[in-house]
Amino acid sequence: MPRELVPENNIPDHRPIEANDEDSDQPQQEGTDGPEESSMSAEDENIMFNRLARRRAPRSKRDDLHPYTQTLTISEVDSCNIIEEATFPPQERASKEKIKYRIRVCPELTLGIYTSHTGSDIATADTSAPVYSGAPERKQVLLGHIIATKTTNAVVTDDDMAIPSPDSPPDATPGHKELGRTVCIHSLAVLPKFQGQGLGKTLIKAFVARLQVQDVAERVALIAHEHLVPYYTALGFESQGPSKAQFGGGGWIDMVQQISAPGIGDD
Repeated sequence: MPRELVPENNIPDHRPIEANDEDSDQPQQEGTDGPEESSMSAEDENIMFNRLARRRAPRSKRDDLHPYTQTLTISEVDSCNIIEEATFPPQERASKEKIKYRIRVCPELTLGIYTSHTGSDIATADTSAPVYSGAPERKQVLLGHIIATKTTNAVVTDDDMAIPSPDSPPDATPGHKELGRTVCIHSLAVLPKFQGQGLGKTLIKAFVARLQVQDVAERVALIAHEHLVPYYTALGFESQGPSKAQFGGGGWIDMVQQISAPGIGDD
């Protein structure tokens, strides 16, 4: 049950997500027939330059993060658990066991958004690994994640939200269905400190783009509270009405985004 998070092209793993740089910092010159000597004094030019510099948009918090995306690994279960506990109320968060199960059985249906960071002021810093051994103080810190499985259903059900017991056979109900053509997003979450910077939108758009390229499913489904329907509608999902899922107390809306027509990619 994704949470509200207050380019859009397919983003490869480890590719930094840069801020929009379409606006030039250089003032545009008027067309002239030839070079023209400035009539401004050096002092006036400095004043004008300083005024223009103050007009530049300040660096955003996102600019400083240089966020990038990549698939989650089983070593990041603790970081994911911290994010779940910080983002969702107890009845709606995934347990550590569910996180571990989903990353283990279908890691390709997960995606994390990261920053390279020194220090311990981010909640997941202590459970993060170094970016490389030559600089152990700089860590690959998880800021948010998408965790999903596949189902043979068209929308998310309670069985899809559950996991099998340890002694269940490989394809037992409930849990991940490898032959399913619907991807169920169980968690879209970003640490509260980093919400409102577009990281959640970047995550879900990158995730859907990866699914389209891989042709592993026909649709993506999730359940959301009614006040979040506009958020997911803006991201390409369509409401399917009230969900039958009672996870976390119920009251959900089924949301679905078609990502390929049935049969596309089949011989």
